[in-house]
Amino acid sequence: MHSLPASASIRTILPLAFVTGVSMAAMDLYLPAVPALQTGMGISVPLAQATIAVYLAGLAGAQLLWGELLNRLGPRLSIEIGLALLVLTSLGCAFAPNIETLLALRLLQGVSAAAATVVAPTVVRATLADKDVVRGIAAISMVEAIVPAAGPVLGALLLRVTDWRGTFWVLAALALLVLPWVVKIAPRKLPGLDMKHDAGYLGILRNRRYLRLAGSHALCIGALLTFLASAPQLLQHTLGLGTAAFALLQVLGVGSFMIGASQSGKLAARLGHARVVRLGSVVQLVACTAALLMAGSGWLPYAVVAAYWMCFCGALAIRGPATFVDALAVPPAQMGRATAMLVLALLAAGALGTQLVAPFLGHADSAVPVFAGVLIQLLVSATLVWAYPSVQQGDAAASAV
Repeated sequence: MHSLPASASIRTILPLAFVTGVSMAAMDLYLPAVPALQTGMGISVPLAQATIAVYLAGLAGAQLLWGELLNRLGPRLSIEIGLALLVLTSLGCAFAPNIETLLALRLLQGVSAAAATVVAPTVVRATLADKDVVRGIAAISMVEAIVPAAGPVLGALLLRVTDWRGTFWVLAALALLVLPWVVKIAPRKLPGLDMKHDAGYLGILRNRRYLRLAGSHALCIGALLTFLASAPQLLQHTLGLGTAAFALLQVLGVGSFMIGASQSGKLAARLGHARVVRLGSVVQLVACTAALLMAGSGWLPYAVVAAYWMCFCGALAIRGPATFVDALAVPPAQMGRATAMLVLALLAAGALGTQLVAPFLGHADSAVPVFAGVLIQLLVSATLVWAYPSVQQGDAAASAV
């Protein structure tokens, strides 16, 4: 892989990080507007919530689509189409005359947002030098951590000056602003792309190293999403705390993630990817086990939950980029599809984990099943990479550009 100057690395990372943030804002900026939408259109709560569900369905379902299109269209055209579709669907949502139209447009909005989740990490992995790629993925991860925390706050502020439709106008404007910037740096095709390699999904599924690394990362993110989705109920029913406690938990988690992500590249270079991933895994396992034991004892103060979450997020920021980068150490012809499968896997792990612990929520003792569910995912995640799968020589050579 040819080394790029530091300035070139930054010019590549920042636009891709921002386009990822804009795509995520279609979810997080919109969340506070859901009650206003319900009132404005005179619809039921389930119908209003469906505007979130169909977006997530489009986001997850389109991963494989964009993974397929990346090689055929190239990164630049793929991101152009994705952002253009995001602009059009956002404008359509702003003018939607009824809930049926809005639901259809939200589904398409999820499809358009999926382009960034496939193209951005693939371009970073394919174009940056090995010493820069962990830093690049960490930068995108930081944006992915900030947006879910800041998006709802900004969305709530928007509702003070506009209605729910104004949220979509802002989304359209953000996508238009970032489009020219990202188009300048996205390559027309992936460097080193050789279609002689087996680029199909079956070829990737035969790669055991990829499966172990991708599975480990997906389960780790699944553990994060499981706790995050369960935390409001846990705080309310177990600790008797309200939304302010959850908001503070988010701030603490994002802050810890930012600190960890800022150091992940340096630690990966100093200790090696295998040690960094094991270190992060151990921190997460110890923190979760301690929280589970305290929950089982019947004494679980908020400070313990906050400490657990800070350790989890900080450790994820350290181990996550290295695992992600090594999972994508595949030939360029496979990178787009490999990224798509990885993102789809982590979304599925989060959805499954959330659903499995959901029946246990709403009770005073809900902390035990939540932490147990998270711990099981973390144990399997750590097991998959404890004997760290090395990059095969052929893969390393094929993925170098």
